[in-house]
Amino acid sequence: MPSARGKLTEQLLRGIRQNRAKVVVIDITGVPTIDSTVANHLVKTVEASRLDGRQRLITGLSSEIAQTLVTIGVDLSKMNAVGDLQGGIEEAERLLGYTVSITSEAKAGEIPA
Repeated sequence: MPSARGKLTEQLLRGIRQNRAKVVVIDITGVPTIDSTVANHLVKTVEASRLDGRQRLITGLSSEIAQTLVTIGVDLSKMNAVGDLQGGIEEAERLLGYTVSITSEAKAGEIPA
């Protein structure tokens, strides 16, 4: 499995470069638990995207995964964690300076024609 984890990191970093991404959202929603080896690799992947000059967000951290990260000594204050994917996307938009505004054509709750 080590090669699969390395391939994931390699694909992520390649995608960041190819798409010239400024913010990376890594969503692990639905992952119930991880062992220390996978936790360490996750941290290294997040750190690699930071070293590549990108803002990074991790979403969907369960309490079990957070506990594993703390147990292996990860300082969670150094990881920009957001509760869920929707929150992560909203935070990414904020980091990029995007704002959402309602125009007269599309008022809240209406679907434009």
